[in-house]
Amino acid sequence: MDDFLGWASGISASVGAFSHVFYFSRGEHHTQTMLCLQLFAASIPLSALVLVRFMHFNYGQALLHAADIVICFLAGLWTSMIIYRVFFHRLNNFPGPWSLKLTKFSQLISLWGLDGFRKTFKWHQKYGNVVRTGPNELSIASPSAPTVILGPRSQCIRSPWYDYAIYQDLESLHSTRDVATHEARRRVWDRGFSIKALRDYEGRITIYTHELLDKISTFSGKPMNASAWFNYFSFDVMGDFAFGKSFNMLKTGRMHFAIAWLESSMILLGHFSPIAWAIPIGAIAPVVGRNFRRFIRWCAEQVDERRLSEPKVPDVTSWLLKAAEDRGDKEATKWLHGDSRLIIVAGSDTVAIALTHLFYYLAINPTHVHKLREELEPLTRGGDQPFNVRDVQNAKHLNAVINETLRMHPPVPSGVFRTTPKHGIVVDGVSVPGGVNVTVPFYVIGRSEECFVRPNEFIPERWYSEPELVKEKDAHAPFSLGPYGCIGKQLALMEMRTVVSLLVSRFDVKLAPGEDGSKLLGKSRDAFTLRMEDLNLVFEERKAA
Repeated sequence: MDDFLGWASGISASVGAFSHVFYFSRGEHHTQTMLCLQLFAASIPLSALVLVRFMHFNYGQALLHAADIVICFLAGLWTSMIIYRVFFHRLNNFPGPWSLKLTKFSQLISLWGLDGFRKTFKWHQKYGNVVRTGPNELSIASPSAPTVILGPRSQCIRSPWYDYAIYQDLESLHSTRDVATHEARRRVWDRGFSIKALRDYEGRITIYTHELLDKISTFSGKPMNASAWFNYFSFDVMGDFAFGKSFNMLKTGRMHFAIAWLESSMILLGHFSPIAWAIPIGAIAPVVGRNFRRFIRWCAEQVDERRLSEPKVPDVTSWLLKAAEDRGDKEATKWLHGDSRLIIVAGSDTVAIALTHLFYYLAINPTHVHKLREELEPLTRGGDQPFNVRDVQNAKHLNAVINETLRMHPPVPSGVFRTTPKHGIVVDGVSVPGGVNVTVPFYVIGRSEECFVRPNEFIPERWYSEPELVKEKDAHAPFSLGPYGCIGKQLALMEMRTVVSLLVSRFDVKLAPGEDGSKLLGKSRDAFTLRMEDLNLVFEERKAA
């Protein structure tokens, strides 16, 4: 009997090793997580039944021996995996922390503090422009990496990370990996971001900006948490664009319950995103994925309500609704629900993150406030004429301040995830094999001396009057590039220009007593988009000249 059990365990270990060599080491398997778990859960009782039926074990012994056989299978699988990654993997020539090449669990543990962009920055300082950050993953911070990996001619596709959406039966412009499907959906979105559509949005943005300014004035020169209030502003704007109604966060001065659900979900996504195969477990877990499921249901309800009322001036959802009505099937509704969540998440974080950091720099360097006022005063309308963002859209220092903020503090600091084509790619002379997951770390590139002169200094002039301070202009890609680039870029810039123009025209800004920005700059968390810590500023009404 002992011989049989030894033989069975050996066979099981061998099967585990062969399953890695001939199956798990080839292609993508992260979407099969639940199937693998189900097979694993069923394997022990089924093996025990075989032992009871044919080997005449009692049930207790059978379960113990069945567990041993399954453990031997896993041991063979993992042993083969480790040997392959240590000695034979095609990425072994790339430097990086030793533990990260063994397992993604090491990356999960290393980045559990949600400081991924800071850790990645240190890794690149130590190992160079190309760092191995996982068994089949590279972080590439070479000057031409954004163009080669993300640009319009890139053949890289979205990585398995984006399959997070399928676990909640979601589809959106952000989550789809199929190139043809993405292109078709992008054409629908393009209508909502045409020049004419953007002009229609100006009035909405101005209304919410004035609401923000009025709220700031109520603080009467007392400290206020700029991180929170810029978040309230940006979510209120995008709530209007997505659902035809504000979240009323500017009015109430507190976070809307649905946005609180979203925030907690983003933190969880940040924790577990290193291991894409774990996301489906979290999606169905009773407690872990509860708030995300709540947010999904709530957004679906808001979209269904929005269908019943068309605003006088079209918003972004107007165009998505039209496409859904033209198509008229359940698939169209699924896309509509998924894209509504994309409007909220992508449209809000970028603006709030940029504005918070931008006003930090204005607070510590009033020279830029003076330059902005000198530039903006001749451009903005006086008297009873309302502000028009088109009057300032080409203001050089205004755009430079925004660009410089986005360079130093990109809203997606660790970058986006791509997979190289079968034939691989070449980045600044470095050959990367096909089927490798790659990232372009925007935070690292923005602070690269190969791309920018004095990269750790806030110098807006580099974007117009001192171009010699920019060595590689294409390295600046805070909205990403190419076919997957942020479609709402111009809307986000419109919001930023409006808020900055009206705020600096009306208020002086300084750091609150005891505030030095260290919490915002050193403690903000990386959960795909940046989750900001507090920044306390004082805004004071300008005195009449």
